[in-house]
Amino acid sequence: MIQPREYQIEAMRKVFSMWKAGITRQLISLPTGCGKTIVFGLIAEALKTRTLILAHREELLYQAEQKIHFVYPDADTGILKAGERGGLNSEICIASVQTAIRHLDELKAKDFKLLICDEAHHAVSDSYMQTFAKLGFTEGSNDKLLLGVTATAFRNDKKELADVFQEIVFERSIETMIKAGYLCDIRGLSVSTGTDISCVNMVNGDFEVNKLAALIDIPERNSLIANTYIKHGENRHGVVFCVKVEHAKNVAEAFRTVGITCEAVYGDMPPELRQDVLKRYAEHEIQMLTSVGVLTEGWDVPDTDIVMMARPTKSQGLYIQCVGRGLRIAPNKKDCLLVDFVDNAKKHELCGLGVLSHRPIRKRWQGESFLDELKKEKNEEEKTYKAGVYMSPEETEFMVFNRSEYMWQSRNEHYFLKLLNNVTLWCQAAKGGYSPLECSENNVNQLSDSILPLDYCMGVCEDYARHAGAKYALKNAPWRSHPASEAQKSKMRQLGFVFNNNITKGEASDILARYYNTPSTPNQRRVIRRFNLHPTPDLLSKSEAGRLIFSFRQRQFPRA
Repeated sequence: MIQPREYQIEAMRKVFSMWKAGITRQLISLPTGCGKTIVFGLIAEALKTRTLILAHREELLYQAEQKIHFVYPDADTGILKAGERGGLNSEICIASVQTAIRHLDELKAKDFKLLICDEAHHAVSDSYMQTFAKLGFTEGSNDKLLLGVTATAFRNDKKELADVFQEIVFERSIETMIKAGYLCDIRGLSVSTGTDISCVNMVNGDFEVNKLAALIDIPERNSLIANTYIKHGENRHGVVFCVKVEHAKNVAEAFRTVGITCEAVYGDMPPELRQDVLKRYAEHEIQMLTSVGVLTEGWDVPDTDIVMMARPTKSQGLYIQCVGRGLRIAPNKKDCLLVDFVDNAKKHELCGLGVLSHRPIRKRWQGESFLDELKKEKNEEEKTYKAGVYMSPEETEFMVFNRSEYMWQSRNEHYFLKLLNNVTLWCQAAKGGYSPLECSENNVNQLSDSILPLDYCMGVCEDYARHAGAKYALKNAPWRSHPASEAQKSKMRQLGFVFNNNITKGEASDILARYYNTPSTPNQRRVIRRFNLHPTPDLLSKSEAGRLIFSFRQRQFPRA
């Protein structure tokens, strides 16, 4: 039995509190590698009720059964899929949705109280929707809970997950989980291919695969991929994501040509052969894999430390699922190298490294840091390929996540981030860690019920800031480079500061913030607590506490 991580327990508690509040169709969004299966195993163990778990691929069924027993060793589980019906007689039935749809009457008779939808971004498909409705999970009954779990709580085909789920009740970003140490860091490398894919049309929000494959599955580009690995791969162990089966086979052959053991993995492979290849990869008999589709979900080899995106895509969900294969932590694994092969897309906006941190999708990543600083390295070497196509890849390498992009400030042992509309996010020091808070006026909203490590606590607050569109608080916010206002200059003169006339708004704001950031005094905090003037007096500055006390005295002792 494993010990759950704090955020997994936090997610479970949030599910129960929201269910009690009447939210019966919930969604959890956690990055790949953060143990979504462990979370719903904890929930099943806590409820000990008739449970149906739905997934769309066989590998996910057995993975769910295995991981549930990590946290719920005595669970009565069974599989329901083609040729296997044991799940119909188990307390926890783990079913393929393709088989469940053919046994709805039998499943309905079991009167499930908990239905868990794994990889819930698929939940809007007809087979899932029919199953939810038939089993009574769309009627809002308070004694039934529909819970979806996914790493990508959005779709690219404009179908809305909100048609199924009422609310995302718990969500953590890749960035937050890396900062907290639950996922490994990423080193990004962008390689320009020179291939023009601007003429490829769209189908369901992404490139039409046949036309795309015809343009990118060429010897020159495939050789570029293999040679990039030779040059930058550092003998890493990983996967190349391709667009079609033939593309995967051709890229694998390009790797073998340069002396790297590599095999293609795809859906139509005989199952025994696919399992043999994956086993040999896990045992390091095979250095690299190329893949179409089958490794984007439910495939876990933690020491995978290079992901190469040979397939351009407009699908954020697909991109994040692919990258997630390399984010798990493992002994002696320092980071994951993510290689983007960037084609000339012109009118199309390709998914790239910015997607991982919810920043704008860029056609070309030029080396800008995701947070504040970057490791930037440009390679001047040009390559000429003899097959008649000239490529001069521009390579940019940097650490993706390293420091915060927001303007955090400290007050005593606490940390805070000011947003607009008098909203402040706090990492409030507590015994054993920090508590993330959102404070506005006299209202305090806890962003987590748990005490968290500082990096994780800051990450939770920054997730909130990003969702709130808090660009004002970014270190590189445009307003910070504007000339300081006359009001700022006047206040600094009044306070006795000497400054250059070319001072910017950001610099002036920092000077004034440091001046007004003096913590409240013990006496001020005693008064505030005695008269219950503020829920968190320890977080107030001296000037904020003074204004609060002055206002209270004015109300208590108004002048005649």
